[in-house]
Amino acid sequence: MPWSKEYKLGIRSVDNDHRELFNLVNEFERAVRGNLPQSTVEATMKALEAYVLEHFRREEKYLAAAKYPDLAVHRQHHTDLRLDFKAFQLDYTASPEDFDAQEFLNFLKEWLTDHILSEDMAYVPYVRGER
Repeated sequence: MPWSKEYKLGIRSVDNDHRELFNLVNEFERAVRGNLPQSTVEATMKALEAYVLEHFRREEKYLAAAKYPDLAVHRQHHTDLRLDFKAFQLDYTASPEDFDAQEFLNFLKEWLTDHILSEDMAYVPYVRGER
């Protein structure tokens, strides 16, 4: 999952977070594709979850400070992702050998890119003080 300039919001801290999220998704994919031990895959998944939560807290703080009018909707998107992510984690924990890693990766990639390109791009003018 390569990072590209199309995902750049022009808000340094958020762009850095997004790049790190891309890196963690790639790290998870390498762990799965490389048939690394279950403990490594679990640790990678937990690191990804922790960073996602950290990023969401930071992003929501920016949006609140900018008085972003769609903050409640944006928060709900974050909540939905956390719930979906947790469901994948529970599936993995319950049965690692039956876990569909490709489905999880597709979910992460689609959610991350769609969220950045639509939901996140919408708040840029507010965070920059242009609205």
